[in-house]
Amino acid sequence: MELAFPLFRLPENVIVQVLQNMNPDRLLIISLVSTKTKSLVTSLGLKARNIYIAFYHEVSINVNIERFGWNLMLRNDPNDQNAEFDITRPVSASCLCLDKPFQPSTPFNFNDWLDHILTVFCYTKPIDVEFEPGSEQFEMEWLKNTLKNVDFATIGGVTGIRTKEILKNFKDLNELFLRNNPFEDSCEVQKLFIENFKAIIFNDVYSLDDMLLANSEIVNFRRPTTHKQFNRFVKHWIRGSNPRLQCMSHRINNSDSVSREVLLKGINCFDVAEEEQQEICQTHGIISDDMVKIRRKDGTPAVIATKDFENILHIRFLVFY
Repeated sequence: MELAFPLFRLPENVIVQVLQNMNPDRLLIISLVSTKTKSLVTSLGLKARNIYIAFYHEVSINVNIERFGWNLMLRNDPNDQNAEFDITRPVSASCLCLDKPFQPSTPFNFNDWLDHILTVFCYTKPIDVEFEPGSEQFEMEWLKNTLKNVDFATIGGVTGIRTKEILKNFKDLNELFLRNNPFEDSCEVQKLFIENFKAIIFNDVYSLDDMLLANSEIVNFRRPTTHKQFNRFVKHWIRGSNPRLQCMSHRINNSDSVSREVLLKGINCFDVAEEEQQEICQTHGIISDDMVKIRRKDGTPAVIATKDFENILHIRFLVFY
């Protein structure tokens, strides 16, 4: 039989010392006990580094505090799986530190859970969100009114219509991650490449036109390209395409068949000195086997850094303004 520890009978300064040695997920649960415990946990001054909310058949709220991360899962009552999942009504939560769902004494709906987490962990920055299959059950108007400060969105596996609806309602996105191309017409996804995002990540097949239309500062194409397509892109960039681009990522499969000469055929380039290469790698958090410098016709410099790993050539194209 486990003995209960009378934590809240201790002097307040001792309680705070005990709380300071607890993991944030347990602190969340303690903060739900009463107004006093909420105030005590908030007084610790723990600040969430990032909050990521994923909507699918359930809702996952991922909170990162310093080096500690944990998930709060909101889902249907396990005793009534056929019931409609309505997160505008009180809904239980669960996390790894407890083996059963829990609720505060005054039941929380999604808004209450989110407001409580934002308050207790002093979070005022934009929230990152993800929409996956199953998220269609949540009304877009409600999502828009609830998630008022969204900076980054991941969209995957939903229809083109739903994707348009998401982007229409979350107009202030800085970063977009498309896990797949949801549109039948290639022109539709190109409209997204033209958008003025700070960063876009695309995990589907793409063309040279898609690359040239990318208007973001940071572009990450997750699917492999060919050496010919990359070579043609670089030549277009030298002539003046992609004026906002600062960083573009690519990969080429079967790297054994792609030599430096083949990749950079017809491109005027020169080696980057080892010391400068190390500095660039450190600044941008990359690893490079080989790095060359090129210039646009207007004099703007850029480097092409490559790393061969497990027969895949990883390419980072960095522009310096």
